[in-house]
Amino acid sequence: MPSIKDRATSLLMSRIGKTASVNHVRRIGNFLMQVELQLPQLLPERSTQHLKCEVAPYTYRDYTVANWDAATQTATLLIDCGHDGVGSYWALDLQPGQEVYYAGPGGGSHQPTNSQHLVCIGDASATGHFCSLYQCKAATQQFHCFLQLDNPATRQIMQMPVQPLSNNEHYFVDLHEWLYSHNFPVTDTTFYVAGNQRMVVQVRKSLRQQGGQVKAVGFWG
Repeated sequence: MPSIKDRATSLLMSRIGKTASVNHVRRIGNFLMQVELQLPQLLPERSTQHLKCEVAPYTYRDYTVANWDAATQTATLLIDCGHDGVGSYWALDLQPGQEVYYAGPGGGSHQPTNSQHLVCIGDASATGHFCSLYQCKAATQQFHCFLQLDNPATRQIMQMPVQPLSNNEHYFVDLHEWLYSHNFPVTDTTFYVAGNQRMVVQVRKSLRQQGGQVKAVGFWG
């Protein structure tokens, strides 16, 4: 039986919800789904905004708009389906022509700073979040993205350069080796950390001990 919170969210969605249409669906690796939605509205030119999608009755998940094409009103979502959950099952079953009920956009807390170096660190669930930042960065800014992906050979996602991390407990060692080799300047680097809450807490704590600006957000735990 739906909780009071679920019923309240459903009531709100009935008032502000909109319907999008699925244009295209493709897999990136084994578990990352690229979903292109035709929206009935224009979105602000802002990074890391998300759409709240209905993935089952009384059940909603937030997905970051990885890319926005204003000319065609097409929003691209990158959805990690590498773990069990109703959102993963929903995304894996999406087909072209299917309708998606959503609300938004919302969020957008992370924007590119003026730092010369933008460094993103996260798991597969943060891929869309980081792609959105990449799309909005200045041409002169250096961008580095460290991601835990199921395919270690992945070097690019939607034009965004990727440095894959181990998809296991050894990722932290790999990460520190790469950060050490790049030697990013503390005063001119912004770190963005996103994904699993436990990973975010661990990485954020380590980065703050080294110094530098850190922007972090946990998606799931």
